[in-house]
Amino acid sequence: MVRSLDRALTRRKVETLFDDETAGALGVSGGVPRARIAGQSDLVLIAGGDGTLLSVARDAPASTRILGINVGLVGFLAGLTREEALRRLDEVLAGGFREDPRRRLEVTVPEGPHGGKYRALNDAVLNKEAIGRISAFSVSIGGRTIAEFRGDGVIVATPTGSTAYNLSAGGPILDPSLFAVVVTPICPHTLSQRPLVVPDSTPIGLTVIERGRNDGVNLTLDGQESFRVPVGAMIEVRQSRSAVTLLRPPESDHFQKLVEKLNWGV
Repeated sequence: MVRSLDRALTRRKVETLFDDETAGALGVSGGVPRARIAGQSDLVLIAGGDGTLLSVARDAPASTRILGINVGLVGFLAGLTREEALRRLDEVLAGGFREDPRRRLEVTVPEGPHGGKYRALNDAVLNKEAIGRISAFSVSIGGRTIAEFRGDGVIVATPTGSTAYNLSAGGPILDPSLFAVVVTPICPHTLSQRPLVVPDSTPIGLTVIERGRNDGVNLTLDGQESFRVPVGAMIEVRQSRSAVTLLRPPESDHFQKLVEKLNWGV
């Protein structure tokens, strides 16, 4: 399929680039690191599943349009099926698909070997390493501590990510047009902790509390980048100033996607 798309784009006088892994699979030279390919392109066609799209979209500039072609399992973020890719290519190039801006998270780790700023399109998750043990977490909203609990972790998800890990953890589905994020505890060892939806302009603080034994807690971004965070350090999560621009067919409907992909309302 990728070879066919390359030939079709070349015939239309469109210059193409490949990421390193795809270039290697095709046996061509001149591949670009995946994290940089969106910065060098006007349009990125992503053949894969949702995870492949996330790996590009996390650092893509807002000016670059991203179109997923689902050859994975779910393809919730994809705009086209494999069978539609070539048939609707001219429509895509002519601007016939609508732009669907999705807000991202900016995640700041203040200290430790992984200190710095990161982006996430789906979610930022604090999750314990050890299976069968629980850790203690603190959550602050706008600088005020609103919860301390023991459990497996805590999720901060965008509306885009509300149908990912957040959904599995019992959190609500957010419409992608909402300016909001959801904070969802993971298996809290209490009956009082529930998911919380707040404006995405509100800074959220996540801290691993030193309370008894902590076997290590990781910060995981979009289920892909993961590293241990120090106890006591507050991870700050806020809205990124830059959105990512996904392309959608003009007939695409978010709720119909929920029905087709997640059996929602059936």
